[in-house]
Amino acid sequence: MYVNNKENMRTILYTLILFTLFSCSDNCDLSHYPSAPYFDEPYHAEYGDNTVKYIYLCRDGYNSEVYTYYIEGGCWEYYVSYQYNYNCN
Repeated sequence: MYVNNKENMRTILYTLILFTLFSCSDNCDLSHYPSAPYFDEPYHAEYGDNTVKYIYLCRDGYNSEVYTYYIEGGCWEYYVSYQYNYNCN
């Protein structure tokens, strides 16, 4: 069975380029805050000048998740922290 490696590499390259274009475009509009990461409403949201935090309680049954968005390089970036929540049990 003959596999055309050049075509496979081209397909992978196009897929990566399209993924990069579509995934980066949404978070570079600084005229509004980024959307919450889940469809349900967060327990609490904190809005600042260059930051926003979305807090979800007991998301996995044990931990609370805090999504912190911040502006870096002209786009919204984020990190997630997990905090054990004794009240989840």
